[in-house]
Amino acid sequence: MKLARFLKAVWVLPIGLAAAESKPIDVSKLPPPVSGKIDFVREVYPIFKESCISCHGPDKQKGKYRIDSRTAAFKDTDYGPTIVVGKSEQSSLIHMIAGLVDEMLMPPPSDKPGQSEPLTREQIGVLRAWIDQGAEWPDGPVDVEKPVTFANDVQALFASSCGSCHGTDTPKGGFNALTLTTVLKGGSGYGAVIIPGDLKKSSLITIISGLDGDLPKPEKHKLSAKQIDLVKRWIAQGAK
Repeated sequence: MKLARFLKAVWVLPIGLAAAESKPIDVSKLPPPVSGKIDFVREVYPIFKESCISCHGPDKQKGKYRIDSRTAAFKDTDYGPTIVVGKSEQSSLIHMIAGLVDEMLMPPPSDKPGQSEPLTREQIGVLRAWIDQGAEWPDGPVDVEKPVTFANDVQALFASSCGSCHGTDTPKGGFNALTLTTVLKGGSGYGAVIIPGDLKKSSLITIISGLDGDLPKPEKHKLSAKQIDLVKRWIAQGAK
């Protein structure tokens, strides 16, 4: 009897471990993909660079996995296909960054403040949308463009060049250029002049370039080509 119980334990233990290792992933807990077309260089690679490459890049490859190149990033791991093109809910990369794999949250928790911060729901949504849209990854080295934000780069420019006419006190055309909310809202005459991510539909570019025939050319506070390019990059990156 003792031998029988021993043999039963020997056979049952591996089965139990296998069952634990293959615990189903509850994809209903995943944040939804964000809407809109995702740009790999501007939106996806910066997440990889900030949160993943220090442990999964050229200098270190934890778990023998790298995410700094397409060839390496698409390799399968012990946890299944890392990136399943068109199916983010089946991609183990998404399962791990969302904390759905036991003891495998990526990036891993750290005792040091400011390090290994988990990805936000929006960041996970960006990566999900990227995978669902085909997981496009351009050939060659990725040149990550410096983020341009309203608070850090654009607000001061608008205040100095546009504030005298489009400040807080009865702004011309009802267009207040001093806050992100009012800039995106637009004016009473033109409506929205900025369409985040769409330069062609953002009439502000035509206006500040002096190409709008219905408006006088901005001679006194005319923006330089470099400043206009900054505004263009801000809009192209989503006008955040």
